[in-house]
Amino acid sequence: MTAQARKLRGGTDDGGGADRQDRDQPVSWLELFFDLVFVSAFDRLSQRLAAHPTLPSFGVYVLIFLALWWAWLGNTNFAARYGNSCRAYRWGTLAQMLALAALTVSLRGDLRDVGAFFAGAYAAGRALLIVMLVLHRRQEAAAARRDGKRPEEDGRSDRLLVLGFSVGVLLWLASVPLGGAAQLALWTLALAVDVLTVVLTEARTRRELPHQGHYPERLGLLFIVFLGAIVTELSRSAGEQRLRLPDQLPAVLAFVQIMAVWRLYFDEAHTLPALVARRSGRAGLLYAWAYTHLPLMLGLGVLGVGLGESVAGEGQEADHLARLLVSGALAVVLLSMVLLRAFSLRALNRVEDTPGQRPAGREGRGRQLNLSAVARVTGAAVLLLLVPVPLSSPVYEALCAAVLLLVTYLSWRDPLRERLSEQEDDLSDASEEAGQRDDAGTGTEGQEGARPDGNSENRQRDTPDVQRP
Repeated sequence: MTAQARKLRGGTDDGGGADRQDRDQPVSWLELFFDLVFVSAFDRLSQRLAAHPTLPSFGVYVLIFLALWWAWLGNTNFAARYGNSCRAYRWGTLAQMLALAALTVSLRGDLRDVGAFFAGAYAAGRALLIVMLVLHRRQEAAAARRDGKRPEEDGRSDRLLVLGFSVGVLLWLASVPLGGAAQLALWTLALAVDVLTVVLTEARTRRELPHQGHYPERLGLLFIVFLGAIVTELSRSAGEQRLRLPDQLPAVLAFVQIMAVWRLYFDEAHTLPALVARRSGRAGLLYAWAYTHLPLMLGLGVLGVGLGESVAGEGQEADHLARLLVSGALAVVLLSMVLLRAFSLRALNRVEDTPGQRPAGREGRGRQLNLSAVARVTGAAVLLLLVPVPLSSPVYEALCAAVLLLVTYLSWRDPLRERLSEQEDDLSDASEEAGQRDDAGTGTEGQEGARPDGNSENRQRDTPDVQRP
């Protein structure tokens, strides 16, 4: 089967297991399609906030944002942990996309009129994830019985997840006939139950780690999705202005800010926590790093609304609101990146503190100034100080762009950035070498165990995971 066919079908052909960590698991076309559906959902959510930028509306925005994020993360965790090629994932993801599309339609008007539809669609999406977990576990258990092996401990963890997620689905369904504060309270409780379920499951059981490369790649793609949503909002607002440089200048400066944010995120060693989690067998640091993307993405969502308001330039009151949204959102984005850097540094220290693991030639570096963190914290403070200053939109956007460009330059000059990148490259190369050794060993075993018809037993065991729907 060609690589193109595998990507169309869902990525990798292999199932779970430790050896899957050392093999490449590219993001499939189906996963990209799934992510693009979220573009519409987040865009509609941002439009709701832009239409009613009040404190209660912002609270509802945050709650619905958390729900959408959790829905995306559930699908991503499944693919990163169990692979993106099994039939349970392929069919389940397609069905989840239908539920998400229905959910997106409900993101309009008064929440009292559409809340029931939203809750029902969201409950359907979560129920589909439960079905995916059950089907996958049955497939794994059947494969273990065929091979004469005991089911892995993941079976117990999946049962705990199914139980906790089922309680969450029931809470979502219970909120359907309600309205107002009671409905929002049940939504909050349902999300809390889901989060607590994952935390307790990870603490009480030893589950298979998410794929070390797949997980960071999906998060990076979601980051791009949010940047695309911001560009869409900028284009919408700029399209309402006259085609003159003074009128289009705020949009140009806003786009410069987006480019700076893009550079700040992708210039970091953003796969190091996943690589270290693979080496240590502990996923706590990886999940802390991954969940820190929540405030990061939330900040990007609010940033799109704020930049759209700023480019529209609808008066002094609107300009003040735009400054509040843009400065607040950029501050959250920068501080979230500081946390991401902190988790990467912690991962680096775990490697270098392990006896015999410090790379040659790097023993004498000692502690170095975290210039990126200093620059980002300072930049966030400066941006917040601009909120009460009565500035015109072009001047304010120019100052924000200047602050972000300076932070980007200082982050690029940070010696820790190179150190993190070097360690990430070393661990990635070691992982690739391990994968090549495993592939060579698998090929030798396949030749020894080949049957007269040319099919090895190992290949026959893998067949159910790669059948077409």
